[in-house]
Amino acid sequence: MNWVIFVGVIIILAISIPRITSNEARYLSSPEEEKEVAQLEGDFRKRSFRPLDKFMVQGYQTKPNGHEWNSVKQKSIKNYRIIYYTFFGIRYMEIEVS
Repeated sequence: MNWVIFVGVIIILAISIPRITSNEARYLSSPEEEKEVAQLEGDFRKRSFRPLDKFMVQGYQTKPNGHEWNSVKQKSIKNYRIIYYTFFGIRYMEIEVS
């Protein structure tokens, strides 16, 4: 019985630590920017995540990553770096979206 409780606590910690420590919007400057990045992240998740990725990713963190010049639209586009975390807050993957 003690082992079951111990294993249960370890599983809960493995899943909850990345969700507690990674604050998705901490580095963004406005609620509008937060909504835009949440949409970009959601689109990436739908298009690119395999079943293993969906299981492994337990949290994510978003940071601004500068600007890039779009020569087709002739304007500057803001880039964001999204870091995904797996169990116990270990980095799983890092992407850049704009």
